[in-house]
Parts: sequence; structure tokens; C-alpha cells
Amino acid sequence: MKRCTPYLVMRHKRLACYREASRQRLHKRKRGSKSNGYVRPGEIIKAPTAINLIQPNGVELVKFLKAISQTVLTQKKATRLDFKETRSLHVAGAILLFAELDRIIKLSDLQKPVTIIDPRQLRPREVLKQIGIYQLTGDSSDVIPAREDVIFWKATKGSSQTGDAIGKILEYVAERANRDHIKQVELSGIWRGVSEAVANTVDHAYIKPRNDKFCGLEDTKWWMFTQVRNSSFSAAVCDLGCGYRATINMTIPEIFRTKWKQILTGKSNDVVAIRTAMEYGRSGTHEGFRGKGSRDALSVLEKHGTGTLYVISNTGWISYDYAKGVEVNFKSGNLGIDIGGTIIWWTLPLKDE
Repeated sequence: MKRCTPYLVMRHKRLACYREASRQRLHKRKRGSKSNGYVRPGEIIKAPTAINLIQPNGVELVKFLKAISQTVLTQKKATRLDFKETRSLHVAGAILLFAELDRIIKLSDLQKPVTIIDPRQLRPREVLKQIGIYQLTGDSSDVIPAREDVIFWKATKGSSQTGDAIGKILEYVAERANRDHIKQVELSGIWRGVSEAVANTVDHAYIKPRNDKFCGLEDTKWWMFTQVRNSSFSAAVCDLGCGYRATINMTIPEIFRTKWKQILTGKSNDVVAIRTAMEYGRSGTHEGFRGKGSRDALSVLEKHGTGTLYVISNTGWISYDYAKGVEVNFKSGNLGIDIGGTIIWWTLPLKDE
């Protein structure tokens, strides 16, 4: 065998060192957390792969929305939102995206502040079309939503504090889902509670400006998604107000706030504020199913007897599960980032004939 020359030995050593350094760099990139990365504003802003509020997706989504706001409203530059790698949109994340894009576009002085780059996959394109994202940005899309888990969603928005402006959604979802007469009557009862909760949300959401000084739009106070599918009704309402933590001192007596702060020792301020607002109606009024404050949202679940309620406000969230009129599960947690608003989301089964 021919021996290597000193030149070849040195060359092989250099190649080995180069390959090892490349492996180390690749290894570090894989271990890094994308959720803590800064989303840089610019001409093209890349959307998260999952539009969701569960960690770490929620951190990525909020940073994505802040980058859009900074580019369009602060730097006053048009931007393109790159959804090519987006694969899924979940209810809470999608309604926050819908609301924030609507806010940013309405506040901008640019002729066309936001343009959409389509997702590669068909399902997220259908979702963006169904919930009206293309309509908000003024982009065209030839996709026709056809998936069963997409076509029954209806998106709307309004400013009415009475909830009257959302009355027509009931007929829409009932007709689209082809519900029978009994289920439509049942849905009408649910809708009254949802309308009260929407009215209450608007009453308190914009009493104070949120952290970025935004204090509401004149023509839009709330954004809503609704769906009736597979004998189940879902409704999610979003506002971009200051949240429970900022208003609880004005709406709930100090003695009650102190009590729940002691009970929920160790929980975040937002979780304490949401839970206190929910429990004040139950413990403070002593009147069956009378909504007081955000208690209206939980009253919907109590009256129906079975279902799930999620309440997300700023950095905290809570959830209730009911079965046969009894609370069977309660959870709470921290999002890891401030969403700058409140989302109330019900999922209620509809009874068969």
C-alpha cells in the first residue's frame, strides 16, 4: 500500500476538523428553542407551522403577530406573510390571528399593508379561506373549502354590546349543518347565553388600554367563530382588550379578590383574575344561573349541563369540564407570553332526538 504524503495527512486532518465543526454547529441548531427566538420584522414574515396557543406554538404565534404590527404600524411598511410551511390552525390561535390582522389592517394608512403567501398544503389554505383571512388582506384565492372539519366554521365580527348583531349566525350554522328542529330549538337557548357573554365581554374589555396602548376599534369590538358539526356546537369569542387582570379591581369587591388570591397561591395573576371573575357570580350572587361579570360564560356551560369552557386572558388560561350538570374537571396554566386580549371558547354537545 502506498503511504500518504505529509501533505495528504494534513489535508485529511483539516477535513476531519471541518466536518466535526459542521456536526457541532448542526447539533446546536437542533437543540436550540425556536420559541425563544425573536421574529424579525421585515418585508417577508414567516408564519409558524402551527397556529396554536399551546406552548411553544403560542409564543411563536404572538411574536409573529407582534412582528406584523411593528412592520405595518410602527415602520409603516407593507409586508408579506409567508404561510408556506403552516400545516395546522387551531381555534384559539386562528381567532387571535383573525382579530389581530383585522386590527392591524384597519389601523394602517397603507393601501395594502398585508399580503398572503399561500400555504403549500391544501388544508390550511381551506381554513384561511373559510375564516376570511384572504378577505381581510384583499388577496385572491381559488381554493374552495371542502373538508368536513373546515366547511362548518363561520367567522364574524361586530361592535354591538347587546349581541343583537350576531343573531343571524344562529340560522347560518343551523342551516349549514342541516340540524333537525329539536336541535335548532336547543341551539337557540344556548345562543342567548353566548350573546350575554359577548355583551359582557365588550362591556369590560376596553375600559383601559392594553399594554401597547390599543384601546379598541370604533366599528369592531369582538371577533367570533362558530360551528355546528357532528351533534356539537362550538363558539369562540375574542376581544383585544386589557384582560381580566386590569379590570378585576373595578368589578369585584376586595374581600372576594383577597379570598381567591389566597386559595390560588402560586398561580399567575392572570389565572387568579380569570378564576375570581368566574367564581364571583357563583359565590357572590347566590342566585341560580345569574350571570355577573364573566360568570355569564360559565352559566352557558352550567345550564347546558355537559361540555367544555376555555377562558384565555393575557398570559393565563383556565378550563372547565361539565358532565350531567356537575363540574368534573378544572385546569389552569400559563401561556408563556401575553396574547393581548381574551378568548372564551365553548364546546357543547347537542342532544339527539
